[in-house]
Amino acid sequence: MKIGIAGAGIAGLTAAYRLSQAGHEVTLFEKENTLGGLASSIDFAGTKIDRIYRHIFKSDLHIVNLIDELGLSEKMLWLESKMGWFRDGKLYPFTTPLDILSFKPLPFIDRVKVGLMAVYLTKVNNWKKYEEITAKTWVEKYVGKKVYEVIWGALLEQKFGERAKEVAMTWLYGRIHSRIAGREKGGAKEVLGYMDGSYQLLIDKMETEIVKNKGTIKRGVAVNKVIVENSKATGFSTHEGEFKFDKVIVTAAPAILRKLVEFPKAYDARFDKLNYYGAVVMLVRMKKQLTPYYWINMGVKDSPFVAMIEHTNFIDKKYYGGDRVLYLGKYLSTEDALYKMPNDELKKIFFDYLKKVAPAFDEKEVLEMHIYREPFSQPIVPLHFSEIKLDYQTPIENLYSANMSQIYPEDRGMSYSVMLGNEVAKKINTSF
Repeated sequence: MKIGIAGAGIAGLTAAYRLSQAGHEVTLFEKENTLGGLASSIDFAGTKIDRIYRHIFKSDLHIVNLIDELGLSEKMLWLESKMGWFRDGKLYPFTTPLDILSFKPLPFIDRVKVGLMAVYLTKVNNWKKYEEITAKTWVEKYVGKKVYEVIWGALLEQKFGERAKEVAMTWLYGRIHSRIAGREKGGAKEVLGYMDGSYQLLIDKMETEIVKNKGTIKRGVAVNKVIVENSKATGFSTHEGEFKFDKVIVTAAPAILRKLVEFPKAYDARFDKLNYYGAVVMLVRMKKQLTPYYWINMGVKDSPFVAMIEHTNFIDKKYYGGDRVLYLGKYLSTEDALYKMPNDELKKIFFDYLKKVAPAFDEKEVLEMHIYREPFSQPIVPLHFSEIKLDYQTPIENLYSANMSQIYPEDRGMSYSVMLGNEVAKKINTSF
């Protein structure tokens, strides 16, 4: 069977790998000249590094199993990480239960409640009930308004801005549930995974396997339209011409999928409620370590970035010629002034605030800097999202969809992209 796939991110690559593995004739289209989508990397300090910060948890079995299957397990680095929290002009440790019990911005009783909330949510397996209530309402009702204000509200408002009050408790439940599940036994340490050589190793290996299975990868070729004949998807239209297939998969965000094909009215109405925030990410190489933490959550409203990720407090600086690596990231609407502003202005805003968090930072010591903007990075999850979530099989025969909004009730991440690719391939393999 001939199968066309639009988008060579992790989901598209996984689907292409699985389907070519099953003996199908697969053609994978990618508008960029590089593969991997949001997980792609760049040449950096004599090696490769992910454009956008990433790590995996031990509970991320979809990607862990794929890495093992592809013979890359020996390249996995499982390392302890440390988290910090920035509030009231100070940095606080925020990794272990003891750190949380010592977290001075909260009264002691509320610190205890934060821990109990995490323990409770890891034992709950019925996520469905959390579709009925927003994260804000649930936390304020069951844990306390102060906990919401200082911890979860601060994070939600940084991540979702004015949409924070709309976010269902399902989203927060998923974040906490997966994070705690990824901890070492006892919960005192957080161990995260990264690949020796960046996740480009996984991307390259899947590309090799697809080609070995006689699949075709077309770089720099964007799909402009899904060809539909007699209510059936029959191929893709590109600047290189039309390509005919028995089945087609689109792994792009819902807003892009909607532009590629006209859906029945009732189904199309779902797209109005499938909203994303974009992301701005700054990648910096410098000489000096700024903090002892890998990940710092910005628990303040005025910060222009949601998190400060000091990559070389997680991965040894030896991989980058002894230099230090820092990411600053922000989720926001693509209509936000920060998303649209020129790089020089954005750099000034980010660097000025960075000095408040880490006074040791000196812009003169920056050796290299890159800024990336991604328009479809974080799905916004309102109440009753399962009612609007897209199915893998669309109403148009032979057309399948696999994008980050479809991993619900889970949150975004590479492992769930692998899951998408696995699941949509499975749907096709069992459809004939």
